[in-house]
Amino acid sequence: MTEGFRPSHPKISIDDDPGIRRQIESLTGDLSQQQLAKWALIIAKKAMHYVDDNQQYDRRLRLAIDANELWQVNLVNVDQVRQASAKVEAMSADSTSSIGAAALECVSWAIASAYVDDNALRAADQAIKLVNLTQPNDAAAVTAEREWQYQQLADLVQNINLGLRHML
Repeated sequence: MTEGFRPSHPKISIDDDPGIRRQIESLTGDLSQQQLAKWALIIAKKAMHYVDDNQQYDRRLRLAIDANELWQVNLVNVDQVRQASAKVEAMSADSTSSIGAAALECVSWAIASAYVDDNALRAADQAIKLVNLTQPNDAAAVTAEREWQYQQLADLVQNINLGLRHML
């Protein structure tokens, strides 16, 4: 763990695997905000499978994800990402199911990671809430999701480190 690391608690009520969450949180300190946003979008894209059918192909959803990806490479500004995130938040209010709403919340937090880096971890927590809704009382499913999130993050850190070595 990094020096001074103090684990936080999820901002939402979820059945979780706190050990893996702490491991994830300790790794997030090694990444830039752009890198955290990339990880959050990986999680959000998986959650999109649970968005209500009538919203799954909504143009606002794709544009919001694009806004975050373009922000990561400095092609749009944070205000444009905020506007896109607000549109996804509005979509979640129109969702016809709690599962669809939770999926959109995950996407919204991931998009919002462009302007607050802690929102990447909130997207990960929201994905756990989604698992809690789709597979109630299934600790193994929660652990599997957290392990997947950790692996995605560890792979990202490894790829960044490999890229840095090639630059030296």
